[in-house]
Amino acid sequence: MSSDTDASLDKTVLAVSVASAVLYLFQVRSSPSYSRTLVKTSSTALLSYLSHLLGGPQSLTGALAFGSLGDAFLAWDGDLAFLCGLSSFLVAHVLYIWLFLQLPQHATGFQSLWEGGWRTATAGGLVLLVPVVIATLMPRVGNALRVPVLVYSLTICVMALTALTLGNGRVIVGVIMFTASDSILAADRFLVPETARYRGWMQRAVWVLYYGGQALITLGFVEPAL
Repeated sequence: MSSDTDASLDKTVLAVSVASAVLYLFQVRSSPSYSRTLVKTSSTALLSYLSHLLGGPQSLTGALAFGSLGDAFLAWDGDLAFLCGLSSFLVAHVLYIWLFLQLPQHATGFQSLWEGGWRTATAGGLVLLVPVVIATLMPRVGNALRVPVLVYSLTICVMALTALTLGNGRVIVGVIMFTASDSILAADRFLVPETARYRGWMQRAVWVLYYGGQALITLGFVEPAL
């Protein structure tokens, strides 16, 4: 296969991924179905495939793959589907943490977070916000989900703090968008009344921030190869 054909395939995969994400945006409020699940899952699965095609880090490809699996579970209702989705994303976040820790940019470790500037402000905001979110959620979360939600919340906080040590601005913005998406998702599921009129906007914001975050993380690693 020629390099021109390779480049065409890469761009096609990215274009179909974006198209799937846009299509799902109009299906966010639709009833669960196999076709809706396929559209949702394919958007992130294609990002994983793009990472593989362009020789991205295996942990990036794996994190995106587990993210797409989480998307498939969360496309359905019920606590079991939610727990399976949560578990899939937990694995994805652990893979992201591993990926970020292996980068040369992380050589200075977490010391850069305490040297002042926007990194310190962002890290401080996360450290203050996460306990508040956890304390707010726990009384509303069922007993079976409390430990998983707690572990997940702490893990995504560590993932975000690790990303803040990097020099890749695109990845940092992507991780912040991903974290914001999860926060809105938690509020929508556990805090906001089901009859609230603004739930539709919240759910659309969740998807835009989530997919945009995953795409930015992906492109932060593989865009030079496109």
